[in-house]
Order: sequence, then structure tokens, then C-alpha cells
Amino acid sequence: LLGAKVGGLVDRGSPQTTPVVALAGQSFGIALAALSAASALHLAADGDINVPFSAGLIIAFSCIAKLSSLASKISVENHWAVALAAGEAGPQVLTKLTSNMRAIDLSCKIMAPIVAGLIMSAFSPPVAGLAVALANALAWPVEVICLLSVYRDPWCRSHLEARYHKGDAQAPSKSNSTPTPQENAWKLYFSQRIWPSAFALSMLHLTVLSFGQLMTAYVLTLGVDVAIVSLYRSLGEVFGFAATQMKPWLDKHQGLSHAHVATIFIWFQLAMLVPSAVGASFWARHNLASITSSMLLVGGVGVSRFGLWGFDLSVSLMLQNEIQPPQASGRVIGVQRSLEATFGMLAGVAGIMLSDPSQFQYLAFGSWVSVCCAAVLHTFTAGCQGRG
Repeated sequence: LLGAKVGGLVDRGSPQTTPVVALAGQSFGIALAALSAASALHLAADGDINVPFSAGLIIAFSCIAKLSSLASKISVENHWAVALAAGEAGPQVLTKLTSNMRAIDLSCKIMAPIVAGLIMSAFSPPVAGLAVALANALAWPVEVICLLSVYRDPWCRSHLEARYHKGDAQAPSKSNSTPTPQENAWKLYFSQRIWPSAFALSMLHLTVLSFGQLMTAYVLTLGVDVAIVSLYRSLGEVFGFAATQMKPWLDKHQGLSHAHVATIFIWFQLAMLVPSAVGASFWARHNLASITSSMLLVGGVGVSRFGLWGFDLSVSLMLQNEIQPPQASGRVIGVQRSLEATFGMLAGVAGIMLSDPSQFQYLAFGSWVSVCCAAVLHTFTAGCQGRG
């Protein structure tokens, strides 16, 4: 629910200060959460730990990191990237820039669990926590140096300031029609022409067919080693990385719009989740070998990441290009992230209510239906808008 407020702060912030402060909150929030986890694990080994206090610290620092991450992504992806790719460069430059940013993000997601797992295996979980804390603390000055080096360039600075000053100039004419910033954000979101596609993207978080804790716990009940699960997850991110490379190619060589490319990706995701739903079924659990059912489940989810990340990238580009007014993009994206978090929370609540491993099939089937509804919503509205 704080997404809209965070987005509003970014919209009203400085192009130089906002991402620096947001990245500081993200890096040091993760570092402090990792230190708290490492300390809790060390104390637990000695039998001297206050579980509620330790859990509270980890959750509090993680929340700070999450909100700061939202602010940094809005600032960099929806303000900096759009401003620097504007002008004569054309839309393909924004597509390529955003795709490369996602590719870097996915590369880190591929390497992080592997490195953390190796450190835990070679040393211990507390040492892995210390390594995560150190890596994030050292990342912040590097990120700041990169941001400031771009901002010091006169051409880049002029484009960034022009985007923010444009928003400042138009803000007074808009303020009289809105009672509160929170109401303004939600009204802005549902007034966008592309809100159904964005809402469809948020619906994809209403799922347990991902590499989250619920599916991982279920796969472990099948007797699959945790190292194999980590390998599946890394392979899934490789498919996501491939989607970030495929999207610019489709735009350049096939001449397809973002909406049409998004349609291809989401139906591919839905098709690849069919074997996952079969692998999670009662029939597979009792009639197939555990390795076979787990490969159907986890393999299907891994390949479906190609469609998931392709759809995510396509809709993100639609939001970057089509939010009106452009200076309200932070608030609109903030609402989008709030919806995604809400659907993710609902999936977690469903997992609590259906916690027995034999009930996981109902969660899997419901997840497939959620993705199907998202595909139909996007395809129908994109088709109607295309004909309009």
C-alpha cells in the first residue's frame, strides 16, 4: 500500500539525489538484514537467541530495503532511462536500454544463489550472511559513482532536469483536481489506456508456480536435493535472460508492437505451465517417480520464465512510453508494485490455508487459472485497442 506514496516521492524528488538515497536505503537495508540473519544463526547455534527480536530486525530492515528498491527502480527505469532515451534516438533505444538493464538484473539473480550456496557449503550460513552484507555495502559507492558520472555529462543532465522540471511546471494545474496524493495515484493508474495489461502483469504474482518458498518446500517433500532446486532456479533465470535478448530482436526485425510481443510471451508462459500443473497433481505425486514429477513441475516453471520475463519487459516498456502525464509515472508504477505485492500476499495466504503437500495441486491449478485470466485480459483489451 506504500507503493503509491514512494512513487509520489520519486516524482517530486531530484534527478540526482533521489536515486542515490534510494540505492543507499536498498544496499544498507539488505546489508543490515543479512547481518541480523547471520547474528541470529550464530546465536541459535549457541542456544542463546531471542527469536521474535531477531525476526523483527530482519523483517524491518528487509522492508526498508524493499521500499528503497522500489524507489530506485522507479527513478532509474522510469525517469532516467526514459529521459536519456528520448529525442531522436527512437523507441528502439529505450527497448535496448531497458532490456540490457533487465539482463544485468537477471545475471545477478543467476549468480547470487550459486555464490551464496557455495559459501554456505564451504563455510557456514552465518559466513554467507556476512558475505551478502559486505557485497551490498560495497555495491553502493560503485552505483553512486556510475550514476554521478552519467549525471555530470551536460547532455544527460539537461535531459534529466528537463523531464523533472516539466513535471514541476505542470503540477500546479493538476493539483486542484485531486483530494489526496494517494487517491490521485490510484485514479491515475486506472485512467491509463494500458491499465488492463499492467493489471494482467500484477496478476502473474498470484501464483505458487514460481521459485518461491512454497514451491521449493513442496519439491523438497518429494525428496529432491536443495542443490538440484537451486540449479533449476538458475536455469529458469537463464530463460528469463534469453527473453531480454529476444524482445529487442522481435521489435527490430519483426516490427511488432510491445502489446503484440507481450501477447506472444504470456501465452507461451501459460503453455509451459501446463506440464508444471501436471507435475504438481495428485496423479503425478503417486504414479511417477519423484524426479520425474519434480522435473515436470520445476522444468515447466523454469522454461515459463522466458514468457514471464518477456511479458514483464514488454508491459514495462508500454508503461515507460504511454503513461499520461509522463511526470506521474512514479505514482502509476508505485500502484503497479502495490498490486503485485498484494497478489503475491494473497498467494502466500492461500499457501497457509492449504499447507499440506497433498493440497499443493490446488494451489498449482489455481495459479494456472490466474495466469490464464491474465493472458485473456491482456489479449482481449490489447486487441480491442488495436482495432480502435
